[in-house]
Amino acid sequence: MNTREYTFQSLFGSTFEFEDKNITLSKIEIPIIQRDYAQGRRNEEIKRIRERFLDALFQSIVGNKHITLDFVYGDVSKDGVLTPLDGQQRLTTLFLLHWYIAKKEVVGVKEYDFLKSFSYDTRFSSRDFCHELVKYSPDFNANMLSDAIKDQSWYPYEWKNDPTIQSMMVMIDAIHEKFDNQSGLWESLVTNKIISFYFLPLAEMGLTDDLYIKMNSRGKPLTPFEHFKAEFEGIIKHISEELSMEINHKFDIDWTDMLFPYRGDNNVIDDEFMRYFHFITDIITYKSGLELERDEFKVAHLLYSNENYKAKENILYLKNSFDCWYKLDILNFFEQFFSKNIFQSDKVKIYQDDLNIFKECLDNYGEYYGRNRRFPLNKMLLLYSIITYLQNKETISEVQFRKRIRIIRNLIWNSTDEIRDERMKTLLSESETIILSGEIPISESGELGYNVRQKEEERKKIEWLIDNAEKEDELYHLEDHSLLKGCVSIIDLNNSSNFKKFRLLYNNCNKDLINRGLLTIGDYSQFISWRFQFGARYNESVWFDLFHPTKQRQFFDGTFEIINSLLSTLYEPNINDEFIEKYIESYLENNETPKDWIYYFIKYAPMRQGNFGMYYWKNVADRNYNVIMMNTEKSIGGKNWNVFLYTLYLLPEFSGKLSLGDYAYQGDKLKIKNTDYEIECQNDKFVVIHNELQTDYPIQQIEGMDAEDRIERGKQIINDLLKAGA
Repeated sequence: MNTREYTFQSLFGSTFEFEDKNITLSKIEIPIIQRDYAQGRRNEEIKRIRERFLDALFQSIVGNKHITLDFVYGDVSKDGVLTPLDGQQRLTTLFLLHWYIAKKEVVGVKEYDFLKSFSYDTRFSSRDFCHELVKYSPDFNANMLSDAIKDQSWYPYEWKNDPTIQSMMVMIDAIHEKFDNQSGLWESLVTNKIISFYFLPLAEMGLTDDLYIKMNSRGKPLTPFEHFKAEFEGIIKHISEELSMEINHKFDIDWTDMLFPYRGDNNVIDDEFMRYFHFITDIITYKSGLELERDEFKVAHLLYSNENYKAKENILYLKNSFDCWYKLDILNFFEQFFSKNIFQSDKVKIYQDDLNIFKECLDNYGEYYGRNRRFPLNKMLLLYSIITYLQNKETISEVQFRKRIRIIRNLIWNSTDEIRDERMKTLLSESETIILSGEIPISESGELGYNVRQKEEERKKIEWLIDNAEKEDELYHLEDHSLLKGCVSIIDLNNSSNFKKFRLLYNNCNKDLINRGLLTIGDYSQFISWRFQFGARYNESVWFDLFHPTKQRQFFDGTFEIINSLLSTLYEPNINDEFIEKYIESYLENNETPKDWIYYFIKYAPMRQGNFGMYYWKNVADRNYNVIMMNTEKSIGGKNWNVFLYTLYLLPEFSGKLSLGDYAYQGDKLKIKNTDYEIECQNDKFVVIHNELQTDYPIQQIEGMDAEDRIERGKQIINDLLKAGA
């Protein structure tokens, strides 16, 4: 098949074979059977498509970046006339774009002479409009070129009834709005051949003019789906006529029946079919180690034609991946095995309200929110695992599937860094192994599959359940907790009584109280690069991170020890805020409690107000009282405060009397308003600066640890300054 690229200009004069003769293409003529030009229609959906298409053309031309506009199909007659079967809309827009740029940049007539060879045969008026437009040179100072065109003597009033002309007028105005302030466009578009497409004559596609009959008797063109279906059936036919006939039947009956309940607002299943086709095709592509291809015509040849030695195997996998849903009560299937946002015995929680991931794939696969996939790779792995089970139900029991899909769920949720395109081949292979055998693959050297630590945890849980089968539900209930999502490394498996205690603690209790309760036992923070992280009051994602060990975080073992120590002191009927408050009060009222930085963190709420629980000590080896509370996650350049000055600043008795900058790291000090007094808090003293004079106010300490409450000491200093008229 000839897949040579053409530009709109180079298509004219190109040579094609016709009945063993070489024919030179001399004209493009949109035939009567084709619909009117539609990209200039005024409805919102077409406007969105038009803007996206023009934006792509603009980025290509202005940025001098090559873009390919997929395939154009059509018939080249022995007279050299191309009648497009598919691509009419793109060709018409390119005609208008070339006309606009040629006229705007005053290109020589001979250079754009090829535009005279583009015409519409849908109506005489459309044909005449194209002819007159090529001769016309507008005034580009006008805001709406269409208004100027309508004022020309050659533009009759009745052309307002020609939908193709009216759409062209809208497109001309849209092009003018987009490109008006740009220059050097002709060189980029024509000289540099920046925009191209593939053109395939019908004869080279193995098709005939009979395809026009299949466009339907109402004169409308094949939909992209119908066009693809026709070509795909032809491709499979070269592999197996029997398979081609079977799949053709399934296209029309079985798969249509299966997908019909999921049809879109247009009441057809074309888009849903193509999204699922791309989903399965991408799986095959990943497993084959190939680059993803978004053009369904190209990928059909890449994977399913005789160009691929595994074509028949790929076709059968595609067929089975559709067939496995046929005659299955799909919604009931998902409700049988999965739960939404609560734990249900014998089900796997997937943390979303819509359990039907198959429908989600039909609706979203291949679509994007900005740069993010609407159906991401983690859901691709989950759905692939489900399909693998459905294709092998004869050898996998429901009980086995429940256990294995839970393992997959756990690995997916805890392999965020590992799940990416370049790993998908191994990830799919590991998922398949787990579903088919229940074995968790050991990563070979150089292989990049699921998170190694999580795979090891899954093996440990399998071993643990051999001796603790009666506690299976309790373990699964713990796994399903929203702060764990399959990873239970933070809980000691050898102390299963803590499973339920953990759930009750984090379900029933205020997170700030939990933070304080843990600190009464010790420093449970984790070290990330140059900063320390504790739990946050309202940000649950912080706790999630603390409970999931990674190479980027140090001291997870300390967090583990302290959390399990706190849990061991709790009793199930009393796991509530009141119990933890008493626990904290007992700590603070104990005269033996040292007044280290932990004491202050527990006692004073302002010190725990950071959104991400992040703190910075300049000297990591000696974590003394020189500590900064960050209000950002990763940058010390954002809002940050010395915790002691910040606490003093927020005391009610000083309301309106003090000010404090947002950048302790840059040396911001506590100031007494309307004065020149500034206050610093250092490791062993407060420092008051006034008129460049510095006065030290020592804090009583024993062997480097506060012997008095430095917040009370700071209050005393500020009150004395205020009384003295500061």
